[in-house]
Amino acid sequence: MSIEVEFNGLETSGVLDENLPYFAKIEPGYNLEKIDKDFDHLVVIGNGGSITSLRALYYTFLEEADKTLDIVSTMDPDRLDQVAANTDPEDTLIMPISKSGSTVGVIESLMFFINRDYDFNPLTTPGSPLHEIADSFDRSIIEHQEVGGRFSGLTNTALAPAELIGLDSDVIRAGGKEGYRMNDKAVKTAQALYNAEEKGFNQVLTPFYSSRMFGFYPLTVQLMHETVCKEGEGQTFFGDHAPEYQHHTNQRLFGGKEDILPFFFRTNHRNEKITVPDQISDIDIKGSKLANFSDKNLSESLEAEFLGVRKALEDEDRPYIDLKLENSSYKGFGQLMAFLQLVAFYSAKIRGVDPLTQPDVEKSKKMGLEERLK
Repeated sequence: MSIEVEFNGLETSGVLDENLPYFAKIEPGYNLEKIDKDFDHLVVIGNGGSITSLRALYYTFLEEADKTLDIVSTMDPDRLDQVAANTDPEDTLIMPISKSGSTVGVIESLMFFINRDYDFNPLTTPGSPLHEIADSFDRSIIEHQEVGGRFSGLTNTALAPAELIGLDSDVIRAGGKEGYRMNDKAVKTAQALYNAEEKGFNQVLTPFYSSRMFGFYPLTVQLMHETVCKEGEGQTFFGDHAPEYQHHTNQRLFGGKEDILPFFFRTNHRNEKITVPDQISDIDIKGSKLANFSDKNLSESLEAEFLGVRKALEDEDRPYIDLKLENSSYKGFGQLMAFLQLVAFYSAKIRGVDPLTQPDVEKSKKMGLEERLK
């Protein structure tokens, strides 16, 4: 398998029903021929699980996409104006995504673009308010399958728009199927996180030692917070690009309260060597001539940054989790998406909370609507 996980100083044993959750068995099914617009630019409007998986895929495969993508997650007029200023209704398709079809902020942002004569095709549940809006403008929809947004990354919700911008959704989904077979490893990862929480590590730092992987950071946060953090249970997840975080958050990690568990995310990188020009080869860099850095591989330098942090943790007998994705392809990142879904699901099961609800998210949505209508 292309995902390897190392656990340092954490217990991974425990008894848990490892049956696959329902979302692992849902096969995507959509007909993109319904979309009759010829476009070069796709604008997706959504929140939470409607966009986090798509954003992860787009960020990862930015160079492979043959259309540009903007993701709108707010009704902020400044953001909407920015998107409108950089797009043309003639070659832009708007795709609001909402399972319920009644997410007010999504509909408000859609109205902004409708008022400016943009074409749109929603991805929503048949019969929803968004479907009614589409019917009123004689626009077709892509069906949102019966799955919660944060677990929908390998279904229509993310794969249909991913395919629209030129990504290989079939191979991503095939990788996802392989990822769902890593349930034993996902359970061990969930057990390790729970063991860390029991030891007082209530915060999880997720450094991403890969620019391509960093799109998975918001998805990881959503999966773990919305799935696990109920009834006083769960950990706070936060993170940053690596090694950038080392220049500030390592002070908190090593010098602040000992309540942070590092959970590293890494993958392989292409080889790229640097050459130091002769005229600067004698410059001193922290006791070593700059010439000594010539012919060094940048991927090895990145690895050295990680190894430095890991050694410092081990010197202080501190726990950590290290996840490495060996196959940084469509299939590999499909595996990663499935694996993270399983980790979140089993993390909730271990703590005895319902992994499929989000009661406090719904509560604030209701209050926000009430405030609008005052």
